[in-house]
Formats: sequence, structure tokens, C-alpha cells
Amino acid sequence: MIWFDLDNSPHVPLFLPVFTELNKRGISYDVTARDFAQTLDLLKMWDVQHTAIGAHGGKSKIKKIINLFQRKAELSKYIKGKYRNNVKPALAVSHGSRTQLVASRSLGIKTLLMMDYEFTETRIFNRYADVILAPVFIPNERFSSNGIDLKKVIRYNGFKEELYLCSFAALPDFRKSIGVDENEVLAVVRPPGMLGNYHDSRSEELLIHALNHLSSHKNCVVLITSRSQKDRDYINANVSKKNNIRFLEKAVDGLELVSTADIVLSGGGTMNRESALLGTKTFSIFTGKRPYLDEYLAELGRLKFIETKQEIESIAVERITEKVSYEFNKNIVNDVTDIIAETAGMKK
Repeated sequence: MIWFDLDNSPHVPLFLPVFTELNKRGISYDVTARDFAQTLDLLKMWDVQHTAIGAHGGKSKIKKIINLFQRKAELSKYIKGKYRNNVKPALAVSHGSRTQLVASRSLGIKTLLMMDYEFTETRIFNRYADVILAPVFIPNERFSSNGIDLKKVIRYNGFKEELYLCSFAALPDFRKSIGVDENEVLAVVRPPGMLGNYHDSRSEELLIHALNHLSSHKNCVVLITSRSQKDRDYINANVSKKNNIRFLEKAVDGLELVSTADIVLSGGGTMNRESALLGTKTFSIFTGKRPYLDEYLAELGRLKFIETKQEIESIAVERITEKVSYEFNKNIVNDVTDIIAETAGMKK
């Protein structure tokens, strides 16, 4: 049995195709998930059997540390319960779950960690992960300069988002389901991760200016996909209420959302890469250390970094009907599942 721990919304679509492939191969797996952002809602929406354990620790470093050990204890208790049924995970897999890494080490379970941001806080990753699975594009120097042990790193050919983008087909009437007219310009805005380890408050200024710029166009619907109540409160306190600014109130398929959007502007992360790879005009207001993958997409002309208010004002707010997507690696799901299965000591 392979144990997956999903602690953030993007991890749900990421691992869905892997779960499907494991089902085809007859390999059993168990899923735990943290109550954060839309993680649990998405698991329910896609009917993934899971056990909800723990929540986010908040922005305070002290609370994060306390939460780390609390959730580690909860995860350990859950997995020990599995032992009583003579089922021990052959491998623990996550995309950045520190709590799973610590719990797995205490239980003697081998770990595979997926990561694609080389500047994240990596001490726990480097110490507790047995295998680090990363995109082939990120140079070794980016990892080694941040303390990652290259002997642990295994590469796969592509972006992690390709695992699910390679089989994505957009629904023609998705806009109706979110109340947006075909003639309206749709700008999807993802606030910066205000609770994240890598957060830089400079991006908040750019966020507010972007919301004001986009909403000043009457034919533009600005749809905000908030991460937490903190960013929603911050926006409500700093942006005047307008009819064309909305918060996304329920979990939806994020790929459909960025695919139908004309503009995606985000504080960094998965949504930006999904949007850029699908050919939507994509802007990053992430002001921390730039991920190599985002820099690579910028070099390809698929993503633009925004650093000043003047650059925000230069964003053309217009309807886009023709997009050119990235050429996806069609074998990436098999390739990644092979690596996971082999690391777990199971046959392909």
C-alpha cells in the first residue's frame, strides 16, 4: 500500500491521474488530506476516498511548528491504526507535506517527496525525504545552492501540471456555470499565499492595484479565488466593493477556470503554470525568489512577471478567443507512476 498525503488544493488534480493509473495496475493506496483552501472540497467533488486529518497552522512560525507536531501525531496515530490490520505503507508520497515526512520517519516508512520550487524552506525536505522527485528543467545548481542533496533527486520529463493537463479537454459551456457571459472579459485572480513560508508582502500592493485596474473595465468580470479567510478579509478592507468583483464561492475545476479565462493573475504557484501552459495570458505578482520553472515559462513568452504598478496598468483587458497550448508529454503519468511504484518496491 502507498500512502499519499495531500495538504493543499493543487495536490488533488496532481495526484488524480496517478490514482487512476495505480488502480489500473492493481496497486492499493490510502489518502489523507489537510483541511486547507479547497483541498477537501476538491476531493469530494472528484469522489476520492480520503481521511481528513488536521488543518493549516496559520502564518505564525511558532504556530506552524506546533501544528507540525500536532498533525504529525495525528497522522502517526492514523497509520498505526492501519498496522493493526497488517497493512503497512511501502511508501509515503506527497508534494511538500512536511508533517507526512516527519511522521513517516518516526514510523520507519520510506518517503518520496515531489517538489518544484527550489527556494522553499527545505531543511525538513532534505533531512527526511528518501527520494526527491522533481522536473527535469530545474538546474542542479538551483537545488544544490539551497542545500538539496542531489543524490536523492530523481527527474521526470515535464512540469508537474502536465500530469493532468495532458488529458484535459475544456467544456464549451463552463462560463455559464460560473455566471460569466461569453462576451465578457474574465480575469481570474489568485491572491499571494499570505500564510505561506515564502510570502513577501510587496505582492499585496500589486494585488490591490491589479484588482482596481481590472475592475475599472466595466466589461470585465474579476473572479477571485481566495486561498484563506485572511486574504479575503485583506481584499475586502482594501478594495471598494464593485459589482464586477466576485469571490469564487464554491470549488470548481481549476483547469476549466483558467482555460476559459482571458487573463490569469496570481501570486505565484500552480495556477500560473496551468494557465501559461494552456495558453491563457498569465501574469505573476510573486515578489519572492522566482521559481526556475516560472522563469522558463517567461523565456518561452507564456508568463510575464509584474513588478510595478505601471506594468499592471499596461495589461490589456480584452477578450481572447484563440489560444496555443504547450506541447505536453503524453507519457508523463506512466513515467511518474513508474517511479513511485519502483520506489515502493512494486512492479510496473
